[in-house]
Amino acid sequence: MAGAIDHLMINANSYEKAVKFYSWLMPKIGYPKSETYKQPPMTGFFSDKGSLWLVHSNPEFLGDSFNKGRIGLREIAFRADSRAEVDSVAKEVESNGGKILDAPKEYDYAPGYYAVFFTDPDGLKLEVVTYSK
Repeated sequence: MAGAIDHLMINANSYEKAVKFYSWLMPKIGYPKSETYKQPPMTGFFSDKGSLWLVHSNPEFLGDSFNKGRIGLREIAFRADSRAEVDSVAKEVESNGGKILDAPKEYDYAPGYYAVFFTDPDGLKLEVVTYSK
């Protein structure tokens, strides 16, 4: 096996806001292609390495919000090639509907670990990280 994730699927309370946010983010971090289906409403962002899909949440869950402490997904981290790429994403997160949680800086997790932590419009925790100096 290749040891890679083929695709991720995210349920979004505000599908339209999520599509707008990820339409900005995904090409910026290396997922240049996208495709949208009408039934059920679903948009995918692709690279040769995999894809991420947005799906409208079921109506009975629209009042729920994301919490990284609940069982299930905690965060999604995307690998950048440089600190400049991390910084570039960080500069545009809030103007595209997300929220910065922790500004770009070097963390003690591993040598050269430089990351920005932020949320999407539904509060899902995301990260863009590089190990370069």
